[in-house]
Amino acid sequence: MRRILTIASIITVTGIAGCSSRPATNYGTSDYGVPTPSPTTADGDPTLTVMNFLGWCSVTINGGAVSTAETIAASVTPGSVATVVATPASSSFQIGADPWFGVDQNDGGAASGTDVGESTSETSKATVMIAGTGTTQCVAVCCQEPGNSPIPCPTTNPCL
Repeated sequence: MRRILTIASIITVTGIAGCSSRPATNYGTSDYGVPTPSPTTADGDPTLTVMNFLGWCSVTINGGAVSTAETIAASVTPGSVATVVATPASSSFQIGADPWFGVDQNDGGAASGTDVGESTSETSKATVMIAGTGTTQCVAVCCQEPGNSPIPCPTTNPCL
């Protein structure tokens, strides 16, 4: 038991230190904090950062590679609309009622996205308008355990 707690502590501290400059306050017991702004690409395209709650979703940005990383970044064209699609990373998770933050729907507040399917085979899609050159935008998504427990999805935007 002591070894598990030590490993969990190391993973938590490493994750928070890598993504945050402030203490954990969102996503139940874990927090991504405010992502460090990513540099723009050589041609000035901004980076979109998607915060994937505990890596429980499989996420793709504009049809790119699928990732279950907790933080996913992609360069997108200024003034364009980026499409982010999430599916549960495994049969242990499902899309929640309002899994998205920072997307065009609901002015960036908790949003349902556009869902297809149900339970562990559900797909949720959301869009975000990419602002001008040199800006980094953040979107958050949460796949949850059935019944949204024991670790619930966030109720506030972790990108802020």
